[in-house]
Amino acid sequence: MTTISGFSVPTGCCLIPGGAAGEHAVQGNLTPGDTLLSVEHIVDGSPPTRTDRTAEFSIHATKAGVVENTTTDTTGDFLHVLWAMSE
Repeated sequence: MTTISGFSVPTGCCLIPGGAAGEHAVQGNLTPGDTLLSVEHIVDGSPPTRTDRTAEFSIHATKAGVVENTTTDTTGDFLHVLWAMSE
């Protein structure tokens, strides 16, 4: 959990391995009811690049620590997930 002075709620973020469309485990306190702020698809390289994939992801409705990807295979790459925690 991260809190930023002046931001009204605690936030969480995690860099995780990508994978096929479907469920992705996220370390941290991600729970149903939290608000997904962004998901970036990170490709390692010189320099690394990012693509915003937020619209393709959602927080799982019943499982804690899981986001769901509806379309894009990110196998071999990484995902940076940022969320606001419900209190």
